[in-house]
Amino acid sequence: MIELGFRNINNDVKIVKIKPDDSEIATVWLNQVDHLLATHNRKLFQKNFSLLGFHNEYRTKEHVCNDLDRSISVINYYSDYKIKENFEPLRYEYNQDLLNVLHHHFEVTQGQLWNPGSTLANANGETRLAICFLNHCCHELEAWYETEKIKTEGYTNGYFYYNLLGITDRIELDPKFKKQFVKEVEDGMVYLHYAQTGKTWYEAYLDNDNDVGLDGISEHRVISGEFNCYFGTGYELPSDDKFTSWLESKGVDPNDEQLALGYGPVGKIQNMPYNEAEDFFKEYSDFYSIQFNNNRIEYDFRHADTAYIKLLTEMWNKWGQK
Repeated sequence: MIELGFRNINNDVKIVKIKPDDSEIATVWLNQVDHLLATHNRKLFQKNFSLLGFHNEYRTKEHVCNDLDRSISVINYYSDYKIKENFEPLRYEYNQDLLNVLHHHFEVTQGQLWNPGSTLANANGETRLAICFLNHCCHELEAWYETEKIKTEGYTNGYFYYNLLGITDRIELDPKFKKQFVKEVEDGMVYLHYAQTGKTWYEAYLDNDNDVGLDGISEHRVISGEFNCYFGTGYELPSDDKFTSWLESKGVDPNDEQLALGYGPVGKIQNMPYNEAEDFFKEYSDFYSIQFNNNRIEYDFRHADTAYIKLLTEMWNKWGQK
């Protein structure tokens, strides 16, 4: 069992438990979780990008947009890459086209694991962190507005991301596991984190993203020990003729199991049903600890702490060093 600790403003901590699946892909992932925690060292949990879709007073869309404005200013000041679009409308309304433009800036500046962007490679730590925030802010805003929309339709979708900076130990996802990805997302599902840059085929399709190039769309390729948890009423990813035609227009075979369409399930939340999750994460909004197999890691800082931002910057300063 994996135990996740969340705390409130008074430093009270409550535990959410994950039971790993009894499957080969879950076993491989669990070994990576074990290795990740055993060799944690100075890897840093990215708190500003941990809870998506849960509205609370500690991380509002105003906070996210302020982070975005600051990050764009840093990139424009320190690098030759310039971001000229006005993203101010995102403070007030959902605009997926504008979010797609934002994400494309991240893809270009960050590059891929296997082909880092020149902007990232030549930047200082502050600029690298700002590039990282382009992605975080984009997905946080998408989740914020999605939550606002689907609530009116009687649905809920919320996510917890166990996502760290400083991960170097990734293993290739065995091709046989790509066949086991699922399109049905159920409450309490724990699945592999997309620990690479870009968008999956589904993300690009559902975002109607005309800005992303084919080099920015990639099937799930690696397992890092990181993971995502879903809390919600559930949904199924589309597999209709429209999606099939879109894939064909991109030059890929819709029946190719190596596209890893959907998510790689590896576990199940045991004690937090979706009808309790919203109220829980509204109060217990700070991820504090993870424990598994005699390894316990605590993240005793909050997402807006100056010391936390300083640590992130220091880690990005060291990026690429052996």
